[in-house]
Amino acid sequence: MNTSRPLRLVQQAAQPIEFACPLCGSEHAAYIFGASQFRIFRCGGCALTFSKRPARSDPPLMHAGAARRTGRSERDHTSLLAALDAAAIKGAVLLVGEEQDGLIALLQQRGITIGRIAGTRDFGAADWEQSYHAAIVSDALMRVSDPRAALLKVRRHLAEGAPLLLSVPLLDGHQARLMGRNWHEWQPANAWYFTRETLNLLLLSANFEHIWFRPERRSYSLDSLSERMHGGAEPTSWLRSVESLRRFLPPLLRRRAFRLPSGTAVVSAVAAAPRTECVVSIVVPVFNERATFAQMMDALLAKQLPGMRREIIVVESNSTDGSRELVQSYEGRPDVRILLQPGPRGKGNAVREGLSYATGDIVMIQDADLEYDLDDYDGLLAPVAAWQSMFILGSRHQGGWKMRKFNDAPFTAAVFNFGHWFFKSVMNFALNTRMTDPFTMFKVFRRDALYGIDFVCNRFDFDIELVIKLVRKGYVPLELPVNYAARSFAEGKKVSFTRDGLTWLWTILKLRLAPIGRGPA
Repeated sequence: MNTSRPLRLVQQAAQPIEFACPLCGSEHAAYIFGASQFRIFRCGGCALTFSKRPARSDPPLMHAGAARRTGRSERDHTSLLAALDAAAIKGAVLLVGEEQDGLIALLQQRGITIGRIAGTRDFGAADWEQSYHAAIVSDALMRVSDPRAALLKVRRHLAEGAPLLLSVPLLDGHQARLMGRNWHEWQPANAWYFTRETLNLLLLSANFEHIWFRPERRSYSLDSLSERMHGGAEPTSWLRSVESLRRFLPPLLRRRAFRLPSGTAVVSAVAAAPRTECVVSIVVPVFNERATFAQMMDALLAKQLPGMRREIIVVESNSTDGSRELVQSYEGRPDVRILLQPGPRGKGNAVREGLSYATGDIVMIQDADLEYDLDDYDGLLAPVAAWQSMFILGSRHQGGWKMRKFNDAPFTAAVFNFGHWFFKSVMNFALNTRMTDPFTMFKVFRRDALYGIDFVCNRFDFDIELVIKLVRKGYVPLELPVNYAARSFAEGKKVSFTRDGLTWLWTILKLRLAPIGRGPA
């Protein structure tokens, strides 16, 4: 499913450009900034960032960073080599990179057989006539004509389950965020720039899965840093500052190495089995929802999702009001799976169990009450299915034409609105985001986004844990407005402002600092 509508905010382009996004198919692009030899744009659908040269500019010279890559040592590729060791590759490897890349010698020193070196011009229609046991992709992916087509060709020459390792600088890495327009990777030869989200979407769309990112921290001396920055398209204020410092310091200190914030990531993935349909897993936690469950479930079963197949996973937590018997009455329905817990362990625990059984490409969470409008499904699922976002939040606080209705007394509603604003502000401060409704039930995401993440929360704090860990993995949610009609405590609302509120505050602080998970097994 492709769409050409500008889903994200698209600024006025500096000049008309011909563009069709290789990832999401959008024809809209935002102009970001320009240099004398290139202009930087961002796709209005998926935010994939790309470069275009002015119409009358000269073609780019040989990639400026190629020469400096010949001298990279084992220390510069610590994370990549560790990932290679963990993969225990037995057989020939496909390497996407330049012939002069110093990584080639490092691989050969470790006894890895390089079956083929594919350069940036080797991704045409011609078949490579061989399969490989693994693939390693360097930052040459930034210079191919179509990154998705290149990854699809790599996938065609790998067996199912074969490992893929990439080493690429990222736009949302610490170096790029710190240096901004002075980033040394802004170069005329680079055609594409990736964030963790856009690279993850590209890999999933090319039939890879189990994607995980590791930062590659490297050490540089002032001399090597100056040489690296000289590879940029134009002199920058950072380069001038480094050069001034070099002139001031004695040679011994200029040659002394120090660690810099990570700019490059090592990305691991595996070749996935071919998928012939898009499956949406809908997780429904149920506890004491007899009054609303049947109406919600019937509406959910009647809801049509064109071009998709549903997988409804109902997790019932041994209710005391007869909800379990209602849930069991749906046993055997097409596309419905019933999970019965021995006792109530919390909503978060029920959702976690449902997620562990999900097999779909896309996952969403549906409460068993009637607070949310199921007709909002279409708008929430479309960007994820179209490869425009890894993670969607259905926001109750974006205004517009959507409705937010409270059934409680005005004072109670005011207290809950204040609590929402307070905890939302704490989360945004902790994550450096601008989310309007991280606590919404409507959370839609690619199932692979969960890979490598460990969840521990069992109550309503799981909503916070899920958002924090997905954001920290690199998936800042795209928020779309939804309809909402809050129910009162008399109607079954279970959240406690005092008990759950204190838990939420501790959860935000704890999860901002703790690891999000163990990563690949």
